Amino acid sequence: MRDDDPYAKIGVRSFINCCGTRTIHGGTLMLPEVREAMVAASQHFVNMDELMAGVGKRLAELTGAEWGMVAPGAAASLCHATAACVTGGDPELMFRLPDTTGMKNRVVMPGESRFTYDHAIRSVGVTVVEVNSLGELEHALDEKVAMVALLGTWEADADMQVEEIVEIAGAKDIPVLVDAASEHLRVPEPYTARGANLVAYSGGKYLRGPQPTGVLLGDRDLVEAAWVHAAPHHTLGRALKIGKEEVMGVMAALEYLVDKRDPEGEHRGWVTDLGEIAKHVTLMPGVGAEVLDPAYERSAVPRLEIRWDGERIGMAGLELRDRLLEGNPRIMLDDRGATDTSVFILPFSLQPGEAEIVGDRIREALLQAPFPVEEESLSPVDVSGVWEIEISHVRKTAHHRVGISQVGEDLEGTHHTRALQNPLVGSVTGDEVVFTSQHRFEGTHLAYRFMGTVSQGGMNGTVEIGSSGQSAPGPLNQREYGTAVWKGRRTI
Repeated sequence: MRDDDPYAKIGVRSFINCCGTRTIHGGTLMLPEVREAMVAASQHFVNMDELMAGVGKRLAELTGAEWGMVAPGAAASLCHATAACVTGGDPELMFRLPDTTGMKNRVVMPGESRFTYDHAIRSVGVTVVEVNSLGELEHALDEKVAMVALLGTWEADADMQVEEIVEIAGAKDIPVLVDAASEHLRVPEPYTARGANLVAYSGGKYLRGPQPTGVLLGDRDLVEAAWVHAAPHHTLGRALKIGKEEVMGVMAALEYLVDKRDPEGEHRGWVTDLGEIAKHVTLMPGVGAEVLDPAYERSAVPRLEIRWDGERIGMAGLELRDRLLEGNPRIMLDDRGATDTSVFILPFSLQPGEAEIVGDRIREALLQAPFPVEEESLSPVDVSGVWEIEISHVRKTAHHRVGISQVGEDLEGTHHTRALQNPLVGSVTGDEVVFTSQHRFEGTHLAYRFMGTVSQGGMNGTVEIGSSGQSAPGPLNQREYGTAVWKGRRTI
């Protein structure tokens, strides 16, 4: 831990970041130019409407889009963009949001393009309509549709391309919004160049601007209508406030992107760091490492996959992650993609000198892993039947029901929440029970993982609750809402 670490003053431990730019891990580290711009902005007053007018013009010059604005995150950009398409910047209509009675209040999205962050779109008061072909898209675009929205990373491999969607929607004067939050912003901006009316990017990921920022680019009339919806104006968007300092920080990041950033040099640095980590971990017998091409071409960061022989090293990927988080310095590995015998390393957030530390610490942890031993098989208790489940949340108790059928150690059945009903799967080892379920809701899933012990005819334990979706997969998201205590009573 560095002596100048401010988080240590409140008893919080920072870490070396090997998992990219995830919001829960603090996003990215701001460029020095960004920090300087924010400090300078903090020493002056400015009218926010005048500021955003200047920003809109400059963003157009920098990106090639017609206009732009800065918002408190890419999700806020989606909310502002939706409001612009629904109300057209009419304050009387904005006053009524999220009541969209009598307005255009449908948003059409390709079914495979649904994403976790569409909650920001739905918060305006719209209903999402899914389509699965260009024919269905054309049929769905009636007088109630405010816009078409899609996920940029999905479109790269999809049957429906932006140009085709724009052609169909544009014929009916319906705007098209692209969520490109996780992508690198390239100049000239590619989606608007291909006809999209609006596109949202994160300012706190690959741009290396302030973490709580986003950029909305596109048609000037729509972007200006989105700004009317935003703070400091008193509408639904008032809750989504952006400060003058963050605005100028994003502008500094974009200026740097255009004038100084060296993508090829950055890529060489990432590959060098991954090679350094690979060199250290592969000194241990039974461990291999491979530098892989980016998972998405539009988010061009390579990865390192570290694999080990599970018959020689008794540690799963998530166990390795926990072990490194306990050490000093702490190291954060990505939970996404981890298996019983592998993990991924993302190099974007590594700082000078950290690659060697990461490689050494991973090798040490694997060296200390126990030799795998086959555990004695315990006869599973019988948990088949219908169970009433009580979950004690922080301020409220929820009552669920599960119906379980059992074959040996394997469980399957149905989990009934207050309003949802979906399959569950799980297992029993001796008197220890684990079962999971996922419940689709709009663009995401509500995930449960029950862990407990069977005793005296009942079950009790803890349940991890979270979300899972195309834009936010992995164990960490699946427990993002925390852990609660539960108990079960068999009724049948």
